[in-house]
Amino acid sequence: MVEILRVPALALLLLGACQHQTGAVAAQLVGMTPESSQAIQAALAKAVGQAEIELGAGLEEGASTVTVLPPPLTPSESRSPALPIVFDLFVRGDTCFAVQRENKTEISLPGISCRPA
Repeated sequence: MVEILRVPALALLLLGACQHQTGAVAAQLVGMTPESSQAIQAALAKAVGQAEIELGAGLEEGASTVTVLPPPLTPSESRSPALPIVFDLFVRGDTCFAVQRENKTEISLPGISCRPA
């Protein structure tokens, strides 16, 4: 019986250790300006491998996610299977960064201010 309890307890301890190591916590944007919006747009465009992107609504003070919209349809298209790319915001110390929700890629957001959510 004791052996059965050790495995789940060990798993919980390891899970907690992994979360503590990163030191990252969910974050919200603060001090948003047109320049900071452009900086976020440039960083995420580079991360998704596109020269230009359009961000979804909600990139404002207090936002905790940023959405990159799919490219617009061309004249020969009537619909597209492309989906928006969602990034969650995190802060580690004074460093704000975005994590792509689908593949967990971390993207640095230099010069952007965040606070713990």
